[in-house]
Amino acid sequence: MTPKTALVFLQALVRSVGYLLRGRIEFPRGRLGDVLELSEGDRFVCYRETALRPAVEADRDDGVVLVFGLESADRETGATIRSVLFDPAANVATPFFAGMPGFRRKLWLAGRREGEFLELYEWATVEDAERFVDVMRSLLDPFGFLGAATFDIVEDDTVDEYVAARSLSWGAQRESRSTRRRWRRPAVLGLLLLIGGYLAWRRRSDADRPHSEP
Repeated sequence: MTPKTALVFLQALVRSVGYLLRGRIEFPRGRLGDVLELSEGDRFVCYRETALRPAVEADRDDGVVLVFGLESADRETGATIRSVLFDPAANVATPFFAGMPGFRRKLWLAGRREGEFLELYEWATVEDAERFVDVMRSLLDPFGFLGAATFDIVEDDTVDEYVAARSLSWGAQRESRSTRRRWRRPAVLGLLLLIGGYLAWRRRSDADRPHSEP
């Protein structure tokens, strides 16, 4: 993590605390249990939504949607690792992404197979989404063994417009996912994993740094 990234991260945390104290961060329940069906047939269930009310720069019409996914070459072992790391880490992530400039809304979705996750973000501008991607890449770098993180920024104002403009649909039925009990794991586990990854990255950086001769 570079000093610049660390500063952005800290500023987002401070901003999020202010939003929380003023009651601006909400967790709507209207989409919980809704099933998102992708064009290739994969299905993801919405198990959490986070929204900033009122959204920053909500009057602008140039919003974008960021689609985040995590792909592993070994799907079976990757699913197990992601279910251990991704869920707990997500519990401590809200205070950081909600305070990033331009954040509006996020939907958390889980696939039918253990460890499959999809995240849909709404941002005010492309620049806001790209700034968040830069921070996320720095944070995920120590966890490269999980697989390749994918970020796709599309010029749709909202998640609903993103779904409507593609061969996607919200399924008619609602599902009660066991995923909910997974994301209730103690947030401290996610924090410890993030700290462990950061320390591992620091050790690797120190080892790669050339040492001057005495």
